[in-house]
Amino acid sequence: MKRQIGLGMVFGLVALVTGGCGLWQDAPPTVTPIIVTATPEPQVIPIVATETPAVTSVLMATDVSFLPTRAATTTATPTLPAPITMTPTFTPTMTDTPVTPGVAAFAPVGAGVGAGSETCPTQPGGGFGAIYQGAPDIAAAIGCPLSGAVHTASSAYQTYQNGVMIWLSSLDGASQPAIYALYNNGTYQRFNDTFTDGVDPESGGESPPDGLREPVRGFGKVWRTNLGVRDGLGWATSGESGGAAQVQLFERGEMVFVTQAGQTYVLITGAPGTWTARSGGT
Repeated sequence: MKRQIGLGMVFGLVALVTGGCGLWQDAPPTVTPIIVTATPEPQVIPIVATETPAVTSVLMATDVSFLPTRAATTTATPTLPAPITMTPTFTPTMTDTPVTPGVAAFAPVGAGVGAGSETCPTQPGGGFGAIYQGAPDIAAAIGCPLSGAVHTASSAYQTYQNGVMIWLSSLDGASQPAIYALYNNGTYQRFNDTFTDGVDPESGGESPPDGLREPVRGFGKVWRTNLGVRDGLGWATSGESGGAAQVQLFERGEMVFVTQAGQTYVLITGAPGTWTARSGGT
């Protein structure tokens, strides 16, 4: 019995010692468990492209009364220019285009129309007055005298196959000389005389037919440089002859007495200008 008790004590002591040794050891660390959880994969949702229908404009009917009205298109009708009315100019200038020789003479422009000569404040005198008073058609065509004055000028005169040429040193006392080409068909042209001694040639070296002449100096320059004058007059049939002239200006022309010809030329402006001659002068 005592032996059993002793063994029990021995075993208890051993157990105590053994258990006591455990008391001197460090307590084991506490392990925190790491829980790994799987991240769920994102669900792929397929994107299906869909076409969004465009908004379709809806046209609303509009009352025709609100619609703009297009202006009517008109075609312009060409307007013919008014007939040229020649007015007297006292700087000598060309007045018209030459007419083919041989055509019947024109009646004086304005003949038989207009006021009578008795309404003019001034009446021409002398030979001009006799022509004016004795031919109402001439008076109506040429109009009233611009003044009672008659101007004296130097002149040159030359005959041609189909007319004459007349040179005047001036028409109204001005320095600009003038040249007239009078055609046998009753029309005429007036030009400024631009011939300059020492600058312009005396002649063009033309060779006229036998018995005819080439115009020279101022007459020759106008004749050569204006084909209508050359064709209208033809070649000269005589040389130039110098002399004097008396000139009176009217509303629509002038009267010119040329001493070499012994005639008064009534020159009426127009398109074309017309002329007539009367014997005698101032």
